[in-house]
Amino acid sequence: MSKQPSICVIGAGLSGLVCAYKLAQAGFRVQVVEQQSTPGGMLACSRLGSEYIELLPHHIRKSDRALLSLFKDLGLSDELQWYDSLWYGRAGRKKLGYPNNGFHSLLSALVQEITDHEGIIQYGYTVTEIAKSEDPTRPKYRVRCILSDSSSIILECDTILYTGSCRNLVHITHALDMPTDFRDSLMDVTYQANMCLMLLLKAPFTECYSRQNPQDEPFQRIIQHTSMVGERRYGGHVLYLSGSFLTSSPLWTATDAEVFKTFFKRLQYMNPSVTRSAVRTWRLTRTRYSKPINRPLDEFIQPIDGLYVCSLAMSPAPTEDAKYRMDACVSQANATVAKIKEDFSREKELDVQP
Repeated sequence: MSKQPSICVIGAGLSGLVCAYKLAQAGFRVQVVEQQSTPGGMLACSRLGSEYIELLPHHIRKSDRALLSLFKDLGLSDELQWYDSLWYGRAGRKKLGYPNNGFHSLLSALVQEITDHEGIIQYGYTVTEIAKSEDPTRPKYRVRCILSDSSSIILECDTILYTGSCRNLVHITHALDMPTDFRDSLMDVTYQANMCLMLLLKAPFTECYSRQNPQDEPFQRIIQHTSMVGERRYGGHVLYLSGSFLTSSPLWTATDAEVFKTFFKRLQYMNPSVTRSAVRTWRLTRTRYSKPINRPLDEFIQPIDGLYVCSLAMSPAPTEDAKYRMDACVSQANATVAKIKEDFSREKELDVQP
């Protein structure tokens, strides 16, 4: 049996981890590089009290087939509990799922599966350039990374799977021979940034799980996580205030303390009984490339030979709401892995032909 190629997965968000997991299962030699010090991307988790919790609000719906299938494959189906959630302004309740140990259990299972199949995950690796190898006896691609101590390293691989933002892909592939109109198509994809303030309150702010705010407000969505799952062992009531912005907004460049003050002032306007002393602790999470506003003109799952892309901007989800759910990320990761495996199988067939 021929040796499977090496593949470098750039990004350890949900898409990157799912791709790496399925490729490692298929026998590929997988190496994942991640800029942050922890996995998960927008699903990243942290300790709060005696529990893990997501820095951004997440849940599962009954219609999330790809995500539910992933939980089943990883043996995590029993982890899921289903709750009635009350949404502001709606008469009915939605059934939403949330794991007993948070989505940290999903991330841990994916990381464990990747490493169990001899995959490698490197944290604190910021990719600055992707280039072709000039030595025909070496693997096809060279990936230059800056490490957390400011030193650099070059990784070699046969194939690359990129899972980050479209614009960053343009910046790190300047050494590759890609058509100008393709690069322009990527640069035309614009993104909204997100700032999410997670508050741990002494008392609940609302009975509702989800409430929308007008677009011109500092934050556009209120999620009271504990109104759905209960207090657990967080040490209080978890409330998320999530706001989307263009990076030209003055609020985007404000300090964390200034953002907290702006968000909390608006929260007090909605409910004057909420005082600063009601907040046990808080944390602000900023996501630069949170939500693509438009799609690239061309599909680009494989812009050039050996380079694959799995980007949120390419999501085929039928509605805007569904496009930004975890289920869309998992579905797209599944399709990308299927394409890579199909291409490699075709290459093997050509290699054995007389």
